[in-house]
Order: sequence, then structure tokens, then C-alpha cells
Amino acid sequence: MTSADIQDFLKAFENVKNDYTCRVCSELCKNPVTLSKCFHMICAEHFDSLKACPNCGIDLEGCNTFTDDRLSVCIDSTKEINNMLKRFKPSEISSKKVKKYDGTVLSTHSAQDTIRPEKSRPPLLDISTTSSRFSKTNEKRNNKGETPLHVACRLGKVEKITELLNQGANTNTKDNAGWTPLHEVVQNGRLDLVKLLLQYNTLINVPGQSNETPLHEAVRYKHIDIARELVTHGADPNMPNIKGETPLQLATDEMRKAIMDAAEDIVQTQSVNIMHMSNLHLELESEDIRIYCVSQYKTAHNKLKTLSRHHDNIHIEVKFTKKVTHLIVDTEDGICAPSIDVLQGIVSSLWIISSEWVTNSTDDKLEPFDKYEVIGVGTKTYTGPKTARFNKYKQLPGLFDGCHFYFHNFNTKYEISKSIVVTKALLSKLVTDAGGIVLRRVPNPESIPEQEKLVPYHAKRDGKLAICSHYIIFKDMYEPMYNMRHLKALPIGWLIECIEKYELCEPW
Repeated sequence: MTSADIQDFLKAFENVKNDYTCRVCSELCKNPVTLSKCFHMICAEHFDSLKACPNCGIDLEGCNTFTDDRLSVCIDSTKEINNMLKRFKPSEISSKKVKKYDGTVLSTHSAQDTIRPEKSRPPLLDISTTSSRFSKTNEKRNNKGETPLHVACRLGKVEKITELLNQGANTNTKDNAGWTPLHEVVQNGRLDLVKLLLQYNTLINVPGQSNETPLHEAVRYKHIDIARELVTHGADPNMPNIKGETPLQLATDEMRKAIMDAAEDIVQTQSVNIMHMSNLHLELESEDIRIYCVSQYKTAHNKLKTLSRHHDNIHIEVKFTKKVTHLIVDTEDGICAPSIDVLQGIVSSLWIISSEWVTNSTDDKLEPFDKYEVIGVGTKTYTGPKTARFNKYKQLPGLFDGCHFYFHNFNTKYEISKSIVVTKALLSKLVTDAGGIVLRRVPNPESIPEQEKLVPYHAKRDGKLAICSHYIIFKDMYEPMYNMRHLKALPIGWLIECIEKYELCEPW
């Protein structure tokens, strides 16, 4: 084994160990559990005392945990390998820093750069994650939005797929129709290619066209072996498509038995893949930072101009456009005031960060984004900015996917608060940017068109909005009301709260 091979092994092992490290106690997880809201892993003993995920900061109210017995085996093996490495070459194990979502530094170990150090260069950002291997060349799309990996998977070209994966092709890119490379190989019944893609941090529950997951496709095409493989790797058999159909509901008796048996033998949850993808996105988003700053302080604007002159990756936008990747706002204790810009930033899944990031960054070094990301909008429990960002990383539909809105009597400007003055056009943009549909006419609860009878993707499965596809939004609630399973009449405050939380809130 060459020194390069050893270095690659040690780097890979450090990545595995980092994935299995609890961000509460900074140790390899003991009795690991996975959080149902964000799929991050912690020690079971810490859950009852947590109010937010230590990895991503998402509010854990209403969150449950689930266990995966195979994880304990993997973690025990990781501990054994770690101890062997310490005994074998203890001098090569050096300190490595890993950050929690709040910037707290955890100490793990790293054997990187001790055998064959690479040439050093100053980082654009202080990122303590693994380096992105995504190749921009391999992300070029054709007129269908397909990457070379999509095409190779659709045609079943094993050698080309392997080559692209080794070059860093992204396995989770969607084409214009919403399909990922995994959808393609599942539809073609290629179990060998499914197994291959699953080795490259492939997200398995990404909904495609009509919110059909790869497991939906395996069930529809009666690929039992593929369905079994997907479920053992974390596919959710109870995830509904746009019509509310789950893979289990669509399955034949034979298929249903195979799925249920596989669900008892899960070998991997998706938490590691999700964390890996978020780390890669974090690095990619540092390459081209397009900032729209709404701070009220001139010093922040002036300092930002200075930073842009010293860092080629920073570009200042003079207005809010689709080019914007980062919104700079003023905060107090991590909380920002609600505003139209913040609402637009949330539905666009932008980084919304404190102006303190500008203040504390220097001409030589930019501070990490996650240390200054807004914790909440108006309150710490309204965690829309971070939730929306992770929703994008997981390739999930927008907040209002499957929802139709009619805005009643919003013909003139309406002041919700001093910082939030809305018009029908502005509300329509917020809804459509969040994946919803705006209606021109009041929906008739007795004759909803068949194509509009959809299931909201982000509604709680057993909640009041589980099959509510239509919403009439009023300025005040003294207006005529509807309270049916498929149609609700709600105030504008409910819509704003949904965006601030990035959650389809249960109506009060």
C-alpha cells in the first residue's frame, strides 16, 4: 500500500468517525438515536434535555427518535479501528476541530497530512468539513436538465457511471422533470447500479415528478429486489406522493411483505448522507458569495465593500434578485426582525446571516457562515432560515408544494406590521417561490378540479392539513370562514408564520 493509499484511507476513516460523533458530548455515539426532524444522530441519553439539534439547530419540539441497531455495530467497529490506529502510529493522530451549528468547537482526531502533506493555501472560509469533490464539468446540463450522470444512468452505461462518480459527479442532482440519477436506474430495474449509486452519498427519499420517490418507482415497476435494497438503506415506505399514495399502499401483497421484511433489517439511515451533502453545499456556496445587505448601519455596508475588494468570491448585489445567495441582516442575540426581505430570503432558501459576520471578517479571512446564521425570526422558535436551507440540501419540495391559495380582497397595500407591508403581487411571489399555486378565482369547495386535489408535502401526516389543498387567505378572520378537510379559510398572519417557521403550521 502506497503512502497515498494510506492517506486516502485515513481521510475516509476520519470522515466516518466524524459522522458517528455526537455533537453534544463530542464522543462516538453511545446508544445512537436518529432525530426524526433532521435525521442527525446523537447519544440517546442527551435527547430529553435538548431543545434544538446540536448539528443544525432545528427546533426539536414534536421531534421523535428512532434507533438503528446496525449503527451500534458500525460505531463499535469504528472505535476498534480508532484504537488500533492509535496503537499502530500514535504520532500520526493529530487534533482536528469540528464545529457544532452554534460554532462550538469539538475536538476529534485526524491523521490527515501527516504522511504526505499537501501544499497549503489559505482557505476562503474556515470550513472544517471534507473538501467538495463535485465537478462543475460533470454538472453541465442538456436541454432536459440532465447531467452526464443522468444520461449514463438512463442508458445503463456502467463504465461511464463509475468514471463520473470517481470524478465527483453529484448523485442527487434533479433534471427538469425532477428525476435524480437514482430514479433513472430504479425505473430501468438496474439493481447493480442502485447499489453503486448508494455508495456515493445518494439521498434516497428525494421526491421527483409528482413527488414520486425512487421507492414509489420500484413499487410501480414491480422491482422487488430494488425495493428491498432501498428500504434497507433508509427509504420511507410511508412517504406520500402528490396524490397521497405511499409505496406501501401501491404495493402488491408480495411487494408489501418484501418491504416490511426489509424495514426490519435497515443497514443505513440517511443522516450521514444528509450531513455529507450539507457540508458539500457549504463549501460550494463559499465559492460565489452574492450578498444583499439590508443592515441599517453604514459601517456594515462600508466594511462589506472593503471585504469585496479583498476577496474575489464576494459580490455585492444592489437589489434582491435570483442571483443573491446571502442576505445580511441586523440581529440581536441571533434573532432578526421579521421583514419582507427576510420572508423572501426564507422561501428562496438563502443564507440569512447577521451583520456581525461582516464586522468580524477581515481582509485576510472570512468568518464561517454557520457561526453567524440567524437563529430565529422574531423569536428563537421561528427557525425558518435554517430549516429552509436544509430543505434545499435534502432536495425536498418547497414549503407550499401541493397548496393552492386565493387572496381575498388584497387589492391595495396591507400593513401587517411596520416592517411587513404586503400586496397581492408580493404575496403571490412568496407563495410561488415556495412551490405553491395562486388562484385567480375563489375555489368552490364542492367542485375542486381533479388536477388540484393534491396532498401538501410539508403537512403533518396526521394533522388538520394532511389533505388540505386549498386555502383562502383573509386579512382578518371576521370574514366568512371555511373549515373543511380540503379547504381552509385562514388569516394572513397564519401564512406569514408558516414562512417564518418554514412549516405548514397547524391552524389554531
